[in-house]
Amino acid sequence: MTTKPASANIPGGGTGTGPDVTVVDNGNGTVTMANGTVTILITKSGATINQINYTYNNAGGMQTQQLLAGGKDGGEFYWEFGGWGGNPWVYSEVTNNGNYAEVDMYSDSATNGLVDVHFSMLRGSPGFYVTPIWSHRPQDGAFGTGEERDNIYIAPYFNWMSVNDQVQREEGLNATYAVSDYSPQENSLVTSGVLQGTYEDKYKWSADFGVERVWGWSSVSDPSIGLVGQNVGIWHMVASSEFYNGGPLKPELNDAPMVNMINGGHYYFGNDSGFASGESWTRVSGPYFIYVNNVTNTLTDPVQTSQALYADAKAQAAAEAGAWPYSWMNMPIMLRRRSVGR
Repeated sequence: MTTKPASANIPGGGTGTGPDVTVVDNGNGTVTMANGTVTILITKSGATINQINYTYNNAGGMQTQQLLAGGKDGGEFYWEFGGWGGNPWVYSEVTNNGNYAEVDMYSDSATNGLVDVHFSMLRGSPGFYVTPIWSHRPQDGAFGTGEERDNIYIAPYFNWMSVNDQVQREEGLNATYAVSDYSPQENSLVTSGVLQGTYEDKYKWSADFGVERVWGWSSVSDPSIGLVGQNVGIWHMVASSEFYNGGPLKPELNDAPMVNMINGGHYYFGNDSGFASGESWTRVSGPYFIYVNNVTNTLTDPVQTSQALYADAKAQAAAEAGAWPYSWMNMPIMLRRRSVGR
């Protein structure tokens, strides 16, 4: 059985074959977007995702894994909006022609700007695209934002973290931690598992915006501790870093939970999060890709398996960069929402 995932590293993420992309309003405040490979369950209020279902064959038959199940708060993709918006969320289906679908959730405010989140999916794509849009309008007052980022609480069977070529490590499933005395804030001592006796803190897992294109987690087997993994990966993937606040030399976190720090407050290198009254501008962040992949379950060595998944993700990231700017992205539709009346 080949180790090459079905994605084939097609620029833009989709193979162009397979079932139609579908969008179903479930009538209970959620929307399901699917293409036969990936299915996401979106909550309209807050533009969160509570399920990412991945259908694949790496063991001689088709199976579906819910990649968020059992994660923190039950597993979710959620946002920190830094104070933007505030009014109840409004949902709309932007387009769906079978080859491409896009949905939109937005929250405006009287004087605190507007945040607008789009989810997009292509036929045959092993993932989906995310595009948050931030608008400060003439009527908006002066305010300083907090962090603007997504957070993905993945299923607990993901146990190998890949930040970049240099930062790769197996994390212990069900490991325990203790407060570490006389050490930096948010630093913990690992007291059980494969990393027992080491120290863990999120600041170790940082990278510069200018070079980071893909980071994520893999579920891998480790026979030395009797662990059987799923041999699947989930990744943040950025075709271009031009939308980040802080420039190419600004470092930011890439830790667990998986985060995309669109406007991060860590390190404060080149960070700009204060806005004057009456400034009028719109910033489109993305689209960036949430990519999923798999390799054959005959791979059982944790290093070999993780690096096969990571190598494929890097190849897909290169294909995404080659397709930038995306031809399918409908900017006039996305940007029409910067006005109050919408």
